[in-house]
Amino acid sequence: MRYGSPAMKTNVMRKVTHATPAAPSALGLVSGPELESLRVALARGLMPFDLEQKLAALDGHDVVENDLRHKSLLFLALLEAVRAGAFHEVTPAQQERILRVLAYLRKDDDAIPDTQENGYLDDLAEVRSAFHDLEILLQHFKHWRLKHQVPSLWMQAA
Repeated sequence: MRYGSPAMKTNVMRKVTHATPAAPSALGLVSGPELESLRVALARGLMPFDLEQKLAALDGHDVVENDLRHKSLLFLALLEAVRAGAFHEVTPAQQERILRVLAYLRKDDDAIPDTQENGYLDDLAEVRSAFHDLEILLQHFKHWRLKHQVPSLWMQAA
């Protein structure tokens, strides 16, 4: 089959239209008060103690937990840069998505309670989904961070 031929286009369309649907999101389990308390804390430049403890507990145990921690810390760094007025590329909808994902991560009793075996898989699915959807924004943030924040860290260390 030749590239660009009608048969090739039909096969491509078949693959696109028959793609596996995305798993439903569990972010609806986050209540308004849970979201608002996280929003208020982060707006004050504070990380809620329970979220800080959860991220600390995820440090170094396994690949899933390390990935969850790493991505969550990047989300938090991005929100802090926005709060500080230093990074301006984030829309209100993107901020809301990140806040909702972090509020979900903060919950212990979510779609799969964190105390169960593989209890962080649902958290990781939500974090990875947001990471995928916001990939371009996160790449811009990483580049911005390397240009603006890393040099000052090196200066402090010297």
